[in-house]
Amino acid sequence: MWHPASLILSWAGFAFFVQWASTGLLPWVASLCLLLGALFAPKRSRRLLWGSRWLLLSLAILFFIFTPGEYLPGFAGSLGLTFEGLERAGEQISRLLAMLVSLALLHESVGTNGLVIGMYWLNSPFPWRKTTAVRLMLVLELVEDKSQLRWREWLIPDEKQAGASKNLSLAMPNFRLRDALLMGSLLVLGMAFIVGL
Repeated sequence: MWHPASLILSWAGFAFFVQWASTGLLPWVASLCLLLGALFAPKRSRRLLWGSRWLLLSLAILFFIFTPGEYLPGFAGSLGLTFEGLERAGEQISRLLAMLVSLALLHESVGTNGLVIGMYWLNSPFPWRKTTAVRLMLVLELVEDKSQLRWREWLIPDEKQAGASKNLSLAMPNFRLRDALLMGSLLVLGMAFIVGL
């Protein structure tokens, strides 16, 4: 089994790739992610997409309506809608769909504890890694329980949450050679891409 940190870094590499993918490739990437999400993480994918519905709709409207270019034929063109707007809206929605569903797949594969362990491991050089891990675990547990909290309650822990944080424990899995090779390869590919820009 892969270490959660290497899977999180792989997801970050995928997210980086999605930002630079061509317009023609993005719908295929998003479609593949949606298919994998429907097969391997249907509940998480559905919940994440439903929670992001207003963001997806806002992106579609903003790019479709406010992108200048060649007008669409007929009534749509008279409303100011353009081919370029349609293309840009599709590009941004495909990008966001791929990111969200791939995140749901990552969460499904490593679980909540895996996400926390991976972030804890990746933040090991920094002094705030314990605080970040506890906060991430509490937020993910609240999301999983579908608790209805105001945003301020997510940022400021109450006494109950503070007491719960004292009882949290993480079983750190072994970091193996294949994890190091995967992470090293991703970093080398990322640096090569940046240098080639």
